[in-house]
Amino acid sequence: MNKHVLFSPIGATDPVRDDYDGPMLHIVRHYKPTKVYLFYTMEMQRKREIVISALKEFEIDIEEILTDIDAPHDFDIFAKTFDPLLNRIQEENKDSKIIVNISSGTPQMKSALCLEVVSSNLKLKAVQVTSPIKGSNENTSHGGNIEDNLDSIMENGQYITANRCMESNILTFKRTSVKRDIVSLVEHFEYRAAYEKLKENIDLFNIEALELIKYAMLRQNDDKRYLNMGRQHSEFSFVKGPKEDRIEIVCNYYGILSNKAKTGELSYFVLLLKPLAEYVAKEFLGVVNEDIATGVLDEYYMRTKRKPYNPSRIKENYRWVVTYNLEQYIVLMEEKGIKQEIIEDFKKIEEQLNKRNELAHVLYREDKINPNYSLRLLRTLITEAFDNSTNDKNFMIYDLINERIKELI
Repeated sequence: MNKHVLFSPIGATDPVRDDYDGPMLHIVRHYKPTKVYLFYTMEMQRKREIVISALKEFEIDIEEILTDIDAPHDFDIFAKTFDPLLNRIQEENKDSKIIVNISSGTPQMKSALCLEVVSSNLKLKAVQVTSPIKGSNENTSHGGNIEDNLDSIMENGQYITANRCMESNILTFKRTSVKRDIVSLVEHFEYRAAYEKLKENIDLFNIEALELIKYAMLRQNDDKRYLNMGRQHSEFSFVKGPKEDRIEIVCNYYGILSNKAKTGELSYFVLLLKPLAEYVAKEFLGVVNEDIATGVLDEYYMRTKRKPYNPSRIKENYRWVVTYNLEQYIVLMEEKGIKQEIIEDFKKIEEQLNKRNELAHVLYREDKINPNYSLRLLRTLITEAFDNSTNDKNFMIYDLINERIKELI
């Protein structure tokens, strides 16, 4: 983004002081904004004619903002006035960055603009113009001849005086503030909000951090586009071998489940717990013979529910396939002779889910569910299902991603 517009209060040293550019004119000369917004208090409106005259040679769009402010030392006035003005200017210049002149006007005006730069989500750049005498200009006379302005001296079409514009270190304070917000969002696994926040302030941060947050966002949303970024972020792929894809899926879902537990989103936690437990149970069973399973489940349903088993089917790859819930997987595992301690762990998870289903019909607190207990059971079952091919890193993938994001920003 190379286009700029300028928002500048008009102060005592504008447009010229002692034959040197004042801050507003000097910024226009060196940044060449496409438009300048001139902000006048009542007192400074007496300068309108000379200010417009000074800008005439630049053939620049000008908007004058005339106010009835007669107390230029009242900080609160400017704190309330600048925010809606800058928002309007950004709306009118969506593809431009707004330069704010923090050298013109009263100290209260400058402070209010600095606060805007630090706290606003707009595309603001604070520019300060140093004194031409390399020190305080308190005793330098006001006014001067625009026609004789020393900064207008040119040689071969170029101004030969030094550029006195400085992009203020106030952006360091803004970066600190924005970084704090991004870190907080990341630590709460709010990757989409962190991505938008960083994207709005990308000029303050490393593009690599933005890409990694996007990767985490897609991964947590189970958006398969994250797989296309896998090579770029291969440091977060810890599994190799014949079951790599399935371990990747199950550990990613475990990570998402863990995130929801940490942030207290227990309704979402329970919603994800059931399909993840069923996925792990399916890994223990392997290929299920539909005819044998139907016989086993029909006998179980008649014995325990006094009704026949009615298979559930979903369309998958243009054909209808039978699906099983966790209760049915447990029955099939018992029939197959899976180790009893494994079956008992699945039953404990099923108990958590049943407890939630019972509570769903009455007013209840979701914290009746114990997420850490369920996570411990799941981790044990995943480790067993995949023959100990997993390790600690697989189960803390989002914590590792977060640490890397914080390093990059």
